[in-house]
Amino acid sequence: MIAGFTVAFLLRALAGEPVLKYNAILKFPYYVEPTFNDDGSTDVYGYQRFPFRNLCMAINFLCTLTVTFATQQLFSRVPALQKYDCLGALSEDSYENTVPLEDTPTPDEEAEEEKEAKENGDKENGYAKI
Repeated sequence: MIAGFTVAFLLRALAGEPVLKYNAILKFPYYVEPTFNDDGSTDVYGYQRFPFRNLCMAINFLCTLTVTFATQQLFSRVPALQKYDCLGALSEDSYENTVPLEDTPTPDEEAEEEKEAKENGDKENGYAKI
């Protein structure tokens, strides 16, 4: 999603916006050129007649799908790269195949530690032995 958002934002910013008073750098078909006064100031800002917002949305969608599919394939084919999954995109089912980071307990170890804390009445974690 980050890649798609970045591409769509860049396209929208380069397409210009008359309300914000800046002309387009990226001119889609049917672009209306700005008009200028005699002193060189902008009289009417240029605007897009092409439905570029819809195009940006479609490109965002396709970019998101492409990057998601590519990273899924990369992580499943090269398990050593799963440690770089900083956004937690891996599912719980594939967690057993991941390479744990140093000093990071696995879910099984966390569950075992919590069970021991409950049994021993660990007050530090909020468990009191009754």
